[in-house]
Amino acid sequence: MKVLMNAISARRGGILTYTGNLLRSLTDRGIRLQVAVPHEFKAPDGVEAIRIGVANYNPAHRLMWEQTVWPLMIRKLAPDVLFSSANFGLLHSPVPQLLLMREGGLFDPFYLSHVSPHLGLRAGLFRAARRRLMLASVDRADLVMTPSQAMKDLITLWRPDAARKIEVNRYGTREEMFANPMPRRSWRADGVLRLLMVSVYYPHKRPGDICRLVEQLEAQGIAAHATITMTLDEVRRSPGSALDWIAMERLLAAGKLTLGPIPYSELPALYASQDVFVFPAVAETFGHPLAEALSSGLPVIAADTPVAREVCGDHALYVQPFLPRALFERVMELDADPALRQRLTAEGRSHILSDLRWEDHVDRLVALFTKLARRR
Repeated sequence: MKVLMNAISARRGGILTYTGNLLRSLTDRGIRLQVAVPHEFKAPDGVEAIRIGVANYNPAHRLMWEQTVWPLMIRKLAPDVLFSSANFGLLHSPVPQLLLMREGGLFDPFYLSHVSPHLGLRAGLFRAARRRLMLASVDRADLVMTPSQAMKDLITLWRPDAARKIEVNRYGTREEMFANPMPRRSWRADGVLRLLMVSVYYPHKRPGDICRLVEQLEAQGIAAHATITMTLDEVRRSPGSALDWIAMERLLAAGKLTLGPIPYSELPALYASQDVFVFPAVAETFGHPLAEALSSGLPVIAADTPVAREVCGDHALYVQPFLPRALFERVMELDADPALRQRLTAEGRSHILSDLRWEDHVDRLVALFTKLARRR
């Protein structure tokens, strides 16, 4: 079986990490694999990478390329299955196509009512156009895969008839990295309460809430420090980010904030060096960092969303979105209750490593490839 993966959008964030991990796992399973990637992507050994520089095209130019030139390339490559891994697929694929839908905000009523209006009219029109093309991709794909039941539910709000061909295949954590985490620091070991958020920036991630949380803790006489894996520049450049970057800039100036991306290989050490993982994001399709934090034995406080509930179950503490005061109350609850911290740590790790294993995700994906290849 020969699989062609379209990963042209694998440049940053979760799709970049997912693509790299997946290529290694599929290669280990002996899958004949070709992958279309941007020029800067570092492909694992043994993977045939097709370098395509369309990620920087304007949306209209890229759409034209993907629906005209890309199908011709696919015909020449002659795979058994096309895996379109980032929301958009071919409307007329020459081979059976599996489409991964991984962007839930465009379909989420909560996001559309609470986040979208702050991003401006132009961004709203662009989102509407993206949603229309994504739904057309769902209509034309042979199979659609979502990383969570919550994501499937959002799509079927807009396309009820698509439910029959949508397969839920939850992501997972890599056991060799997170199953045996390095020794973790004890709670407030250096007298400082250390809070972590791992993510790239989008307005729905709400890192400013963590900054305001640190300020509330400091006001109560509790020394605190936040580590957020974003840069101030990426926040400042994003529409609708003013409240976040102002809060981040203020905390950075106070010496209470560490910013900057962390290489994926260094994440286990980062999780081990913190006290609590705080994730106020109000829209996700899976949330890799939630699973990684739990499997690393780090207590988690998350915005109460369907995806967070699906990933973390009863093994995290939840807060109503947009309420930094609620984050403060949850942190104080953890601070006052060592038994609660111990329970969340032990049960959270066990839950992730039994129910959300990366290799199980890959096995289910290979089964979908096989199913489609038989159709051909």
